[in-house]
Amino acid sequence: MPDVTRSRYFPPWGQGELPEAPVFDWRKCTLLIGPGLMMAGANIGGGEWLFGPVVTAQYGGRIMWLATVSILLQAFYNLAVMRYALYCGEPIFVGFFRTAPGPLFWTVFYFLADVGSFWPYLASNAAIPLATVVLGRLPSAADDALTRGLSYAVFLACFVPLIFGGKIYNALEKLMVAKLVLVLSYLGLVALLLVSAETWLEILWGLFRFGALPEGEFDWAVLAAFAAVAGAGGLTNSNFSNYARDKGWAMGALVGAIPSAVGGRTVQLSHTGRVFEPSGDALRRWRGWLRHIRRDQLALWIPGCVAGMALPALFSLEFIRGASVEGHAAAAMTAEAVAARHGRIFWYLTLLCGFLVMAPTQVSQIDGLCRRWTDVIWTGVRRLHSLPGNQAKWVYYGILVLYCFWGLAALRLTPNPLVLAVASGVLMNFGLAFSALHTLYVNLKLLPAPLRPGWGLRCGLAACAVFYFAISAVAFRQQWPRVAAWLGL
Repeated sequence: MPDVTRSRYFPPWGQGELPEAPVFDWRKCTLLIGPGLMMAGANIGGGEWLFGPVVTAQYGGRIMWLATVSILLQAFYNLAVMRYALYCGEPIFVGFFRTAPGPLFWTVFYFLADVGSFWPYLASNAAIPLATVVLGRLPSAADDALTRGLSYAVFLACFVPLIFGGKIYNALEKLMVAKLVLVLSYLGLVALLLVSAETWLEILWGLFRFGALPEGEFDWAVLAAFAAVAGAGGLTNSNFSNYARDKGWAMGALVGAIPSAVGGRTVQLSHTGRVFEPSGDALRRWRGWLRHIRRDQLALWIPGCVAGMALPALFSLEFIRGASVEGHAAAAMTAEAVAARHGRIFWYLTLLCGFLVMAPTQVSQIDGLCRRWTDVIWTGVRRLHSLPGNQAKWVYYGILVLYCFWGLAALRLTPNPLVLAVASGVLMNFGLAFSALHTLYVNLKLLPAPLRPGWGLRCGLAACAVFYFAISAVAFRQQWPRVAAWLGL
């Protein structure tokens, strides 16, 4: 068993028996529906739909390799955080707080590391397609009042799916799978019919042009943000462990899930995780669960995220190559360009697609932020341990209300949605980089020796940290003169 110091800061785990892993065959393909598919739906296109006009259209397909590297490195991270959840039924975020120097330090540290996800930039950008439909043209700075009002409406609407479903996870899964089907169907069909072979070749080749950079001067902050939004990004990747628990995988089946406000009366969430003795037949079942999460990543999440980056990039490169981009136009200018060549119907369809890309992802980002801190509070605040398991929802919805007020204020204070997205992306990279190292430490410290990750996964986590630290450090160094001038230094 792992070191008993795990109970110094948070309550010790309970005991249980590891459930049998699913036996997969293609006749039971619904077994694949889980965190990977749900997170692919959440992650698909939100960043590239926004950054396509800024990055791909200006720099070409040569920088697409950043998306490839980001997604592959994040897959190592995802497997590691789910490994922890499979063992004890707790999200990795709770595991962070079980380590020295203790919960107080990690509360401050991860609050600051999570700042990049505090900003509702996707709601701000999802308002742009709506404003474009209302105005009949791309919004300009003169249309700030309309754009801001619509961003408030989109942001508030994002809270509705989090109220229903029994388990909050259930509602999210249905929403993200529906988004995945609709968005990929439209983008894939249009890309096949309207995008040239030359553009396809440039994007596909760009996915593997490792190390290629734009010619001349370029903005490292934009490239760092592009890397951040490829896949999940920031502490959002830690949600894989939450969703594996809520899906009922491995020991998560014994721990429960966060209940929704409506329909969640019988859903329970334990205050602490439960672990199993890693010996005998349990090790066989453990290997079965590891195969299951690898399928989740290799068959669903990685291909879904690559498609989610590549397909919008095809649009950008084909229709608005070299265009000059304003922050308010980035989320809708692709629709203008497609319609100019192929008819007004594509204007409406592409704007709808852009909205479907960004708004549901804002839902998942709100949920992820709230559930990370809900799990920490539910486990770490001992006064709450007298409450029954179905009352965990009130911690979740309390945080949700606070975030609602903050989000409305943030939308009021940030005039340029593109600037907000770039700043958030750079900050998210630092959070992901450090938490990758922390995840490695948790897996080596708290898991029993037979269950700890091998050298391949360890090296993958280390590479993830190095990559995200490096690209954001370069961006920060390049942007420091501007930051210093803004601070008056």
